[in-house]
Amino acid sequence: MMLVPALFALTSSLAQAALPMPAELSDFAGEASGWLLAGERLPPDYRVRLLQMEPAARLQAIVYLRRIGLLTDPSWGLDDVLKPVPPAQEIRE
Repeated sequence: MMLVPALFALTSSLAQAALPMPAELSDFAGEASGWLLAGERLPPDYRVRLLQMEPAARLQAIVYLRRIGLLTDPSWGLDDVLKPVPPAQEIRE
């Protein structure tokens, strides 16, 4: 009976390992894990930082933040998640 859940866990972990994580997402996830372990909240500029990511990486980052418990408010609409990355000039302003 315990064999089925073990196989499922192994299969899902192998599937996740097969998918490469974009570097910007990996860096952000590492920072977010540090915030969580330090007992900190999301920094005030987290939204701006996520909007600088490609939409696919942004969605993965939002899911990650929700899964680890740092992002609890429903502040991300579909338009925000799918918004293209603004040019560098717009980000600075």
